[in-house]
Amino acid sequence: MVVAVLIIVALILVNALYVAAEFAAVSVRRSRIQQLAADGNPLAAWLLPLIGSPVALDRYIAACQIGITLSSLVLGAYAQRTIALGLAPMLTTLGNLSQVVAESTSAVVVLLGLTVLQVIISELVPKTVALQYPTQTALYTVVPMLPSMWIYRPFITWLNGTGLAVMRLMGVPQQSHRHIH
Repeated sequence: MVVAVLIIVALILVNALYVAAEFAAVSVRRSRIQQLAADGNPLAAWLLPLIGSPVALDRYIAACQIGITLSSLVLGAYAQRTIALGLAPMLTTLGNLSQVVAESTSAVVVLLGLTVLQVIISELVPKTVALQYPTQTALYTVVPMLPSMWIYRPFITWLNGTGLAVMRLMGVPQQSHRHIH
């Protein structure tokens, strides 16, 4: 059970990292990153090309969104397979419930609990930190984002292309992500 909790915590933190990276990338001042890169900051030098153009920023954000989605799906599936299955027998015994009711109840309890944790720890907190400290957050998240962008590259290409095709069919003009500043 301890291992399961540690894996769940790790997945929540991975999700938080992707959320922080996404919000920081769109809110960081590009001029500040350019200045830091010019001053020799290696993280800024790595980040600058990723936020320097709308196309690169689109790819960066797509990697964040894929990471958020995958970590959330894996978290839900893993928790249902471990925590919910472990909770059902306790509900059967303690609550004098049938096995089917106990399994359904445990699935709902785990889903609700994870949703609350996910929204607070993986969404609201990293979003707030990234918006309050965009430069630091963008710099600290670029290192794990680089391998993510490499791993997700085929998915990013396919998903971005498919999204653009759907938008064209809907008559929506193509626009890339842009910086807030």
